[in-house]
Amino acid sequence: MDLVEALRSFRAVAHERSFTRGAERCGQPQPVASRRIAALERRLGVRLLVRTSRRVDLSPEGERLLPLADEVLAGLERIDHLFDDAGPRLVIGVPCGVDPRARAAVRRGLPLVRVDFVEGEPEERADGLRTGTCHLALVAAAPDAGDLVVPLGLAHGDGAPGELSLEDLRRPVRQRDLPARAIHIRAEDDVPAVRDPLRAGAFGAGLRADQVRIATPDAEAWTGLHQWDDVVLASAAEARREGVAWSALPRPGLVRSYRLTGEHVLDAAERHALVRRLADGLGGTSTRRDVA
Repeated sequence: MDLVEALRSFRAVAHERSFTRGAERCGQPQPVASRRIAALERRLGVRLLVRTSRRVDLSPEGERLLPLADEVLAGLERIDHLFDDAGPRLVIGVPCGVDPRARAAVRRGLPLVRVDFVEGEPEERADGLRTGTCHLALVAAAPDAGDLVVPLGLAHGDGAPGELSLEDLRRPVRQRDLPARAIHIRAEDDVPAVRDPLRAGAFGAGLRADQVRIATPDAEAWTGLHQWDDVVLASAAEARREGVAWSALPRPGLVRSYRLTGEHVLDAAERHALVRRLADGLGGTSTRRDVA
């Protein structure tokens, strides 16, 4: 068994929550990805992925393995290119889930530069800039100071009909014995410009303090959605990837705002195009006005 390729297949499927999209992400046929993950499960003696008719979830063992797989594969990629002198290289730190088509568009737009993407949570992207492992990275910014914004709303289960508002998270009396429905704010959105208005809006809608969960791990947040009918603060693209419904939040109107930070030899037009393509890949829009 090729352990590296098995880890790559596992990581892709785990992040995409789909064998089809995961296989596409690592450029291999779906049956190959399935065989590699099955071989990895046999080698480790545990089940890593829980397959249902609609989606793929991580088992507890899979949740333990995923961050280590990310770390190992990122290190191997750096080793692979340590002595690569086939032209200039650009390493970009991005949030998880950038659409593969947008990645391809970035690479096509910079044909003379080797472009690599390093996925990670906000702290990991900031560390990448500090340590020099990333040349550029998307970091959180105030909504009026970002280069791109991604509208946020409530991702919720298929059983919730129509649009969902914060007021709808109050359980009816007949369900008072069930746990209160929680709003999960993940690490990507644990910033004052998102967290504080959402908390204020939730309290204004009559929700309890314990219904707003801060910095919930991604897998746990999506599990809570399916297990307890919780909701997850997310982009519309993330909700589609998870196969669940999404409702915009008219109040408070929230966006995930990013600034492209770091140094690299790109001219203004290339940087502008890079931001626009990354915005497309995250389901957002560019706010840069430096190039017409």
